[in-house]
Amino acid sequence: MTQLTKLEPDEITKLENTFNEYITAKTSSALSTLFSESIFHKVKILDDGICNIKETKIPDDEIKMCGISLNGKGDTHIEICYTIKIKYAKKIAAKLLDQPIDELDDLSTSAIQEVANIMTGSFFNAMSSCTGFRVELSTPDFAKGELPSLVSVCAKNIANPIDTVVITDAEFVGEESGIKIHMMILQDILHIRELLKHQNSKNSVEKHEEEYFIGGQNSELDSLVEDALKEEKHAS
Repeated sequence: MTQLTKLEPDEITKLENTFNEYITAKTSSALSTLFSESIFHKVKILDDGICNIKETKIPDDEIKMCGISLNGKGDTHIEICYTIKIKYAKKIAAKLLDQPIDELDDLSTSAIQEVANIMTGSFFNAMSSCTGFRVELSTPDFAKGELPSLVSVCAKNIANPIDTVVITDAEFVGEESGIKIHMMILQDILHIRELLKHQNSKNSVEKHEEEYFIGGQNSELDSLVEDALKEEKHAS
């Protein structure tokens, strides 16, 4: 495999540290505010920077999952696929809607998509603050299926064939609820190297004037999310 299609060990370490900085500074705190509990996370590049969709595994044994995919395009191209066990998706929807959820209907699906909106927006805010990159975010796309099929769609949006696609798995776990979300960050190696080149040497992510946020699909949920974001702003 050529150097073009494989990250070097120091690049893997730097990318993991970079994404961890973005998530620590913005995404975990936003999710913690939304869920009203502490959120733990860990970041790991899968398969040593080599994209192998069929062999992609995360520490979950449930086949059926729900996924929400978004992308950011502009100065860089990043695809993000959130994969969540169905039982955790129901817990998330119940938390946000304050009612029991037996099945994922339209309203509960909207709740899951809003979580993806907030997490994605906070991630790109952090990235923009550290690199100056600007991106335009897509609207979320909800699907159910097995992990490889959910992730492969995003990978093919990056490159086809997918030899140069790197998958970073950021796992989020709620301290009290046990809710677990996997944020799969997919990017082409050339874009990764461009990102690392522009990554500044600051030790923390500064507050950036531009907020990346995608509007929700119903007014009741929009209001809840807006309140959560206001709380997060006051806390930062």
